[in-house]
Amino acid sequence: MTKRPHPIAPPPYHTVVPHLVVAGASDAIAFYKKAFGATEKLRLADPKLGGAIVCAELVIGDSVITVADEAPQWNARGPKALGGSPIVITLNVEDPDAVAARAIGAGAKIIYPIDDQLYGRREGRIEDPFGYQWKLSAVIEDVSVEEMQARMASV
Repeated sequence: MTKRPHPIAPPPYHTVVPHLVVAGASDAIAFYKKAFGATEKLRLADPKLGGAIVCAELVIGDSVITVADEAPQWNARGPKALGGSPIVITLNVEDPDAVAARAIGAGAKIIYPIDDQLYGRREGRIEDPFGYQWKLSAVIEDVSVEEMQARMASV
């Protein structure tokens, strides 16, 4: 093993990497590939745990997420086991309408439809079949904080 000179992993890793725990990691990986165009970098399955995925790395755009099967023995449970997730993941894309359509075709459900927002984004929210919510978003105009506040006051 070679010791690295710097502890931060190289791109496409960022300082924060979401780790999604789900019931059915293989199915979740297939969903993220179909819905979001994810590519799989690696998949580690533990034969002592019946082949459960303990870590899979997926690249979506310029970012990495990791996905793993639930492991109650490590207190790792997915959103469905917990009654939902308080976390919403923002996925910045060029065409949120197209990504939403792909995700819905792959089994996601709409939380709120894609629409132009007063803060200068076209976005909406979907929930994947595993309980995570994704905000699909694209910038459509640059809006100052003052203008956002004025728009909010007039709604």
